[in-house]
Amino acid sequence: MSSDKISTSALAKQGEIPVQQLFSVLKDYGWIRKVDDGWALTTKGEFEGGSYLSSKRYGRYIVWPQDLLEHQLFKAMESNKLLSATALGRPEGFSGRELNRLFVELGWLKPSPRGWELTATGSALGGQVFENQQSSLSYVLWPEDIREREAFIRLIQECKIEPQATGDLFGDKSSCWTAIDGVACKSREHCCIAQWLYLAGVRYSIYRPLPVDELQVSDFYLPDSAVCLEFWAATEHSDAISARMRRAEICKELNLSVLDIHPDDMPSLDDYLSRHLQQLGVVFY
Repeated sequence: MSSDKISTSALAKQGEIPVQQLFSVLKDYGWIRKVDDGWALTTKGEFEGGSYLSSKRYGRYIVWPQDLLEHQLFKAMESNKLLSATALGRPEGFSGRELNRLFVELGWLKPSPRGWELTATGSALGGQVFENQQSSLSYVLWPEDIREREAFIRLIQECKIEPQATGDLFGDKSSCWTAIDGVACKSREHCCIAQWLYLAGVRYSIYRPLPVDELQVSDFYLPDSAVCLEFWAATEHSDAISARMRRAEICKELNLSVLDIHPDDMPSLDDYLSRHLQQLGVVFY
């Protein structure tokens, strides 16, 4: 690569601009145009210093002068910078996938087979849809001030699970945990799992007796996919462990799948559940 020119992706990284936003802006301003195999320079783009380089790995691609970030176009973009769900969620401790689910809860976004789509409300708030050039799936970028919206702030706080005082709801607890859908849970871990299922659009029941004569209560049951989720707490007594193992036997007899969740899985719960539930045929977004 020429020492004084960089690719569009590298330019976006230097300017801290989402790469698809940069491609979209360059297209809107007539610097590049879409072609079957990617992007091509226009006469205007060539005038602004764009040219081509080729490599065995990437083929032909567009490069730009490194000082292009000083152009008035980029200074205008700075005041209208859009952020991805990943960038918005990172300071709050949420992945991009988790934050997209929160936008669905707010009614700003909706899932589709082609990716994420804006609702009328999301569009009015300044969200913009882009297409991933590799996967052809759509995604949404948001204006920076979206994080200042009261509804967004309130939902973020609601999702940061904290214990709540209770009137002895479960008999042996001095506090309970309430998921975002209002379900009361016996532990913080159960609350995190319940909240994940709800936001991912998975129908579930909690503390449901299995359909057998003996009383065995599963932690979570997903009726649409016949899957039980069991959380193995680190401090469980031997009788609780025995009951959990007995439930596994019953589930096998009933042709129910069982997914065990352990304390070590909780820090990466989104990845863990996404990977394993997909393998079990559970549909979620």
